[in-house]
Amino acid sequence: MGLPTKSFQCSNCGYVIEIPQGAPKPVNCPRCGAPAMMIHRLDKGPPGGRKGRGGGPPWQRNAT
Repeated sequence: MGLPTKSFQCSNCGYVIEIPQGAPKPVNCPRCGAPAMMIHRLDKGPPGGRKGRGGGPPWQRNAT
């Protein structure tokens, strides 16, 4: 079994880029050279993801 990977897709040419989990997002598309802003994550990150500290907008927080 190989290392877990994450997938990105270039919105310029459609090329799918797979890189090892933990490696940074590609700076350019290896096929067409499009910048990082044109490369988007296809699969979601690991469960749990990024969690903020604020608890959301005040009207959605539980009053204690």
